[in-house]
Amino acid sequence: MREKWAKFCPRCGKKTDELFDSLCKDCFKQGILLIEADNLELSLSVCKNCGGYFKGNERTSIEEAVEDSVKKEIRKKYGYGCKVEIEGLRKEGERRASVFLVAKAEVKGVEIEERGEVEVILKRGTCERCSRIAGGYYAGIVQIRADGRIPTDDELVMAEKIAYSSLGESDFVSKEMILKEGLDIYVSSMECGRRISRAIVKKFGGAFSESRKLYGRKDGRNIYRVSFSVRLPGFKEGEVVEIDDKVISVEKVIEGKGIEGRDMDTGENVLLSKKELKGAKRCL
Repeated sequence: MREKWAKFCPRCGKKTDELFDSLCKDCFKQGILLIEADNLELSLSVCKNCGGYFKGNERTSIEEAVEDSVKKEIRKKYGYGCKVEIEGLRKEGERRASVFLVAKAEVKGVEIEERGEVEVILKRGTCERCSRIAGGYYAGIVQIRADGRIPTDDELVMAEKIAYSSLGESDFVSKEMILKEGLDIYVSSMECGRRISRAIVKKFGGAFSESRKLYGRKDGRNIYRVSFSVRLPGFKEGEVVEIDDKVISVEKVIEGKGIEGRDMDTGENVLLSKKELKGAKRCL
Protein backbone atom coordinates (compact mmCIF):
# COMPACT_ATOMS: atom_id res chain seq x y z
CA MET A 1 0.00 0.00 0.00
CA ARG A 2 1.35 3.41 -0.95
CA GLU A 3 2.38 5.58 1.98
CA LYS A 4 -0.12 8.38 2.52
CA TRP A 5 2.36 11.32 2.52
CA ALA A 6 5.04 10.00 0.18
CA LYS A 7 6.59 12.62 -2.12
CA PHE A 8 8.45 12.03 -5.37
CA CYS A 9 10.66 14.31 -7.40
CA PRO A 10 9.06 14.76 -10.84
CA ARG A 11 12.50 15.16 -12.45
CA CYS A 12 14.48 12.19 -11.09
CA GLY A 13 11.67 10.17 -9.49
CA LYS A 14 13.45 9.97 -6.15
CA LYS A 15 11.32 9.66 -3.05
CA THR A 16 11.82 12.55 -0.63
CA ASP A 17 10.30 14.03 2.51
CA GLU A 18 10.68 17.62 1.31
CA LEU A 19 10.37 19.36 -2.04
CA PHE A 20 11.86 22.69 -3.10
CA ASP A 21 9.95 24.31 -5.97
CA SER A 22 8.43 20.84 -6.52
CA LEU A 23 11.92 19.25 -6.83
CA CYS A 24 14.13 17.25 -4.51
CA LYS A 25 17.07 19.05 -2.96
CA ASP A 26 19.65 17.67 -5.43
CA CYS A 27 17.60 18.58 -8.52
CA PHE A 28 16.76 21.99 -7.04
CA LYS A 29 20.46 22.72 -6.42
CA GLN A 30 21.31 21.75 -10.01
CA GLY A 31 19.08 24.54 -11.26
CA ILE A 32 20.79 27.21 -9.16
CA LEU A 33 23.70 29.08 -10.76
CA LEU A 34 25.36 31.55 -8.41
CA ILE A 35 28.32 32.58 -10.56
CA GLU A 36 27.28 33.63 -14.04
CA ALA A 37 30.60 34.96 -15.30
CA ASP A 38 29.30 35.57 -18.83
CA ASN A 39 26.67 38.00 -17.56
CA LEU A 40 28.97 40.13 -15.39
CA GLU A 41 30.95 41.96 -18.10
CA LEU A 42 33.23 43.39 -15.43
CA SER A 43 35.82 46.01 -16.38
CA LEU A 44 38.09 48.27 -14.34
CA SER A 45 40.28 51.26 -15.13
CA VAL A 46 43.96 51.01 -14.22
CA CYS A 47 45.94 54.21 -13.71
CA LYS A 48 49.19 54.00 -15.67
CA ASN A 49 50.86 56.40 -13.21
CA CYS A 50 49.93 55.20 -9.71
CA GLY A 51 48.82 51.66 -10.64
CA GLY A 52 45.51 52.04 -8.81
CA TYR A 53 42.30 50.26 -9.89
CA PHE A 54 39.12 52.29 -10.31
CA LYS A 55 35.43 51.65 -10.89
CA GLY A 56 34.32 55.00 -12.21
CA ASN A 57 36.14 57.49 -9.96
CA GLU A 58 36.04 55.15 -6.94
CA ARG A 59 39.31 53.47 -6.01
CA THR A 60 39.02 49.72 -5.51
CA SER A 61 40.89 46.44 -6.09
CA ILE A 62 40.30 43.63 -8.60
CA GLU A 63 39.20 41.26 -5.83
CA GLU A 64 36.86 43.77 -4.19
CA ALA A 65 35.24 44.70 -7.51
CA VAL A 66 34.60 41.04 -8.40
CA GLU A 67 33.24 40.27 -4.94
CA ASP A 68 30.82 43.22 -5.06
CA SER A 69 29.62 42.40 -8.59
CA VAL A 70 29.01 38.71 -7.84
CA LYS A 71 27.17 39.53 -4.62
CA LYS A 72 25.00 42.03 -6.46
CA GLU A 73 24.05 39.47 -9.12
CA ILE A 74 23.23 36.79 -6.53
CA ARG A 75 21.11 39.18 -4.47
CA LYS A 76 19.27 40.36 -7.58
CA LYS A 77 18.22 36.77 -8.34
CA TYR A 78 17.94 35.10 -4.94
CA GLY A 79 17.81 37.86 -2.31
CA TYR A 80 20.19 38.69 0.52
CA GLY A 81 22.25 36.37 2.71
CA CYS A 82 24.94 35.43 0.21
CA LYS A 83 28.65 35.22 0.95
CA VAL A 84 31.52 35.48 -1.52
CA GLU A 85 35.11 34.44 -0.76
CA ILE A 86 38.02 35.18 -3.07
CA GLU A 87 40.29 32.16 -3.44
CA GLY A 88 42.95 33.68 -5.68
CA LEU A 89 43.86 36.10 -8.43
CA ARG A 90 45.64 35.30 -11.65
CA LYS A 91 46.66 38.15 -13.88
CA GLU A 92 46.89 37.46 -17.58
CA GLY A 93 48.85 40.36 -19.04
CA GLU A 94 48.02 44.04 -18.90
CA ARG A 95 44.54 43.83 -20.43
CA ARG A 96 42.77 41.17 -18.37
CA ALA A 97 42.81 39.27 -15.08
CA SER A 98 41.04 36.18 -13.74
CA VAL A 99 39.68 35.84 -10.22
CA PHE A 100 38.87 32.47 -8.60
CA LEU A 101 36.17 32.57 -5.95
CA VAL A 102 33.68 30.64 -3.86
CA ALA A 103 30.09 31.87 -3.65
CA LYS A 104 27.73 30.71 -0.91
CA ALA A 105 24.04 31.46 -0.52
CA GLU A 106 20.92 30.11 1.13
CA VAL A 107 18.14 29.80 -1.42
CA LYS A 108 14.72 28.81 -0.06
CA GLY A 109 16.37 27.13 2.90
CA VAL A 110 18.94 25.22 0.85
CA GLU A 111 22.66 25.95 1.33
CA ILE A 112 24.36 26.38 -2.06
CA GLU A 113 28.12 26.56 -2.57
CA GLU A 114 29.73 27.11 -5.95
CA ARG A 115 33.27 27.66 -7.20
CA GLY A 116 33.95 29.67 -10.31
CA GLU A 117 36.17 32.03 -12.24
CA VAL A 118 35.43 35.61 -13.29
CA GLU A 119 37.35 37.51 -15.93
CA VAL A 120 38.05 41.23 -15.55
CA ILE A 121 38.87 43.51 -18.48
CA LEU A 122 41.51 46.11 -17.56
CA LYS A 123 41.49 49.50 -19.27
CA ARG A 124 44.60 51.68 -19.05
CA GLY A 125 44.24 55.38 -18.36
CA THR A 126 45.03 58.15 -15.89
CA CYS A 127 43.04 58.60 -12.69
CA GLU A 128 41.63 61.95 -11.64
CA ARG A 129 44.18 62.35 -8.82
CA CYS A 130 47.18 61.79 -11.10
CA SER A 131 45.69 64.09 -13.74
CA ARG A 132 45.39 66.84 -11.16
CA ILE A 133 48.93 66.29 -9.91
CA ALA A 134 50.27 66.47 -13.47
CA GLY A 135 48.33 69.69 -14.05
CA GLY A 136 49.62 71.35 -10.87
CA TYR A 137 46.14 71.53 -9.36
CA TYR A 138 45.69 72.84 -5.83
CA ALA A 139 42.78 74.00 -3.70
CA GLY A 140 44.66 75.28 -0.66
CA ILE A 141 47.99 76.72 0.46
CA VAL A 142 49.42 76.03 3.91
CA GLN A 143 51.64 79.03 4.71
CA ILE A 144 54.02 78.29 7.57
CA ARG A 145 55.37 81.35 9.36
CA ALA A 146 56.43 82.32 12.89
CA ASP A 147 55.55 85.26 15.12
CA GLY A 148 58.32 87.84 15.15
CA ARG A 149 60.95 85.57 13.62
CA ILE A 150 61.79 83.29 10.72
CA PRO A 151 61.08 79.57 11.27
CA THR A 152 64.21 77.50 11.69
CA ASP A 153 65.25 74.89 9.12
CA ASP A 154 64.51 72.13 11.65
CA GLU A 155 60.99 73.48 12.17
CA LEU A 156 60.32 73.60 8.43
CA VAL A 157 61.66 70.07 7.90
CA MET A 158 59.42 68.79 10.70
CA ALA A 159 56.41 70.73 9.37
CA GLU A 160 56.97 69.19 5.93
CA LYS A 161 57.08 65.68 7.44
CA ILE A 162 53.87 66.40 9.35
CA ALA A 163 52.20 67.60 6.14
CA TYR A 164 53.00 64.43 4.21
CA SER A 165 52.06 62.15 7.11
CA SER A 166 48.67 63.93 7.29
CA LEU A 167 47.70 63.15 3.69
CA GLY A 168 44.73 60.90 3.04
CA GLU A 169 44.48 58.38 0.20
CA SER A 170 43.14 60.93 -2.30
CA ASP A 171 45.22 63.88 -1.03
CA PHE A 172 48.42 65.17 -2.57
CA VAL A 173 50.94 68.00 -2.42
CA SER A 174 51.27 69.63 -5.84
CA LYS A 175 54.29 71.80 -4.99
CA GLU A 176 56.26 73.51 -2.23
CA MET A 177 57.86 76.94 -2.17
CA ILE A 178 60.59 77.93 0.27
CA LEU A 179 60.42 81.65 0.98
CA LYS A 180 62.61 83.89 3.14
CA GLU A 181 59.78 84.12 5.68
CA GLY A 182 58.84 80.42 5.73
CA LEU A 183 57.34 77.63 3.62
CA ASP A 184 54.25 77.38 1.39
CA ILE A 185 52.75 73.93 0.76
CA TYR A 186 50.16 73.65 -2.04
CA VAL A 187 47.60 70.92 -1.32
CA SER A 188 44.73 69.21 -3.13
CA SER A 189 41.78 70.17 -0.94
CA MET A 190 40.57 72.50 1.80
CA GLU A 191 40.07 69.55 4.14
CA CYS A 192 43.63 68.42 3.56
CA GLY A 193 45.01 71.92 4.24
CA ARG A 194 42.99 72.21 7.43
CA ARG A 195 44.16 68.79 8.63
CA ILE A 196 47.82 69.66 8.01
CA SER A 197 47.49 73.05 9.73
CA ARG A 198 45.94 71.49 12.83
CA ALA A 199 48.66 68.84 13.01
CA ILE A 200 51.45 71.44 12.75
CA VAL A 201 49.88 73.62 15.46
CA LYS A 202 49.42 70.55 17.67
CA LYS A 203 53.14 69.81 17.36
CA PHE A 204 54.59 73.33 17.66
CA GLY A 205 51.88 75.37 19.34
CA GLY A 206 50.82 78.66 17.79
CA ALA A 207 47.63 79.06 15.80
CA PHE A 208 46.26 79.13 12.27
CA SER A 209 43.61 81.05 10.38
CA GLU A 210 41.82 80.58 7.03
CA SER A 211 40.97 82.97 4.22
CA ARG A 212 39.05 82.12 1.04
CA LYS A 213 39.42 83.53 -2.44
CA LEU A 214 36.98 82.88 -5.28
CA TYR A 215 38.76 80.93 -8.02
CA GLY A 216 35.92 80.18 -10.45
CA ARG A 217 32.66 78.30 -10.96
CA LYS A 218 31.93 74.68 -11.85
CA ASP A 219 28.52 73.06 -12.36
CA GLY A 220 26.86 76.21 -11.04
CA ARG A 221 28.91 76.29 -7.83
CA ASN A 222 31.57 78.73 -6.67
CA ILE A 223 35.06 77.24 -6.43
CA TYR A 224 37.37 78.68 -3.78
CA ARG A 225 41.04 78.43 -2.98
CA VAL A 226 41.88 78.69 0.70
CA SER A 227 45.02 80.02 2.34
CA PHE A 228 45.87 78.56 5.76
CA SER A 229 48.11 80.94 7.69
CA VAL A 230 49.99 78.85 10.25
CA ARG A 231 51.80 80.97 12.84
CA LEU A 232 54.38 79.16 14.93
CA PRO A 233 54.92 80.71 18.36
CA GLY A 234 57.55 83.40 18.66
CA PHE A 235 59.38 81.30 21.22
CA LYS A 236 59.85 77.58 21.70
CA GLU A 237 60.00 75.36 24.77
CA GLY A 238 63.52 75.27 26.20
CA GLU A 239 64.45 78.72 24.91
CA VAL A 240 65.37 81.62 27.16
CA VAL A 241 63.75 85.00 26.60
CA GLU A 242 64.43 88.44 28.08
CA ILE A 243 61.56 90.78 28.87
CA ASP A 244 62.10 94.08 30.69
CA ASP A 245 64.65 93.14 33.34
CA LYS A 246 63.66 89.51 33.67
CA VAL A 247 65.17 86.40 32.10
CA ILE A 248 62.57 83.70 31.56
CA SER A 249 63.06 80.05 30.67
CA VAL A 250 60.17 78.94 28.43
CA GLU A 251 58.56 75.85 29.98
CA LYS A 252 55.37 75.58 27.92
CA VAL A 253 53.82 77.29 24.90
CA ILE A 254 50.06 77.81 25.29
CA GLU A 255 48.31 77.89 21.92
CA GLY A 256 47.02 81.37 21.08
CA LYS A 257 47.64 82.70 24.60
CA GLY A 258 51.32 82.95 25.54
CA ILE A 259 53.86 80.98 27.53
CA GLU A 260 54.41 79.47 30.94
CA GLY A 261 57.96 79.92 32.18
CA ARG A 262 60.33 80.19 35.09
CA ASP A 263 62.14 83.31 36.24
CA MET A 264 65.78 82.23 36.14
CA ASP A 265 66.76 84.68 38.91
CA THR A 266 64.02 83.95 41.43
CA GLY A 267 62.83 80.49 40.34
CA GLU A 268 59.28 81.85 40.34
CA ASN A 269 56.76 80.47 37.82
CA VAL A 270 55.38 83.12 35.49
CA LEU A 271 52.65 83.33 32.86
CA LEU A 272 53.19 85.75 30.00
CA SER A 273 50.39 86.61 27.58
CA LYS A 274 50.86 86.91 23.84
CA LYS A 275 50.58 90.66 24.20
CA GLU A 276 53.26 90.79 26.90
CA LEU A 277 55.60 88.73 24.73
CA LYS A 278 55.65 91.36 21.97
CA GLY A 279 58.44 93.20 23.77
CA ALA A 280 60.46 90.06 24.60
CA LYS A 281 63.78 89.15 23.02
CA ARG A 282 65.41 85.80 22.60
CA CYS A 283 68.63 85.43 24.62
CA LEU A 284 71.51 84.36 22.38
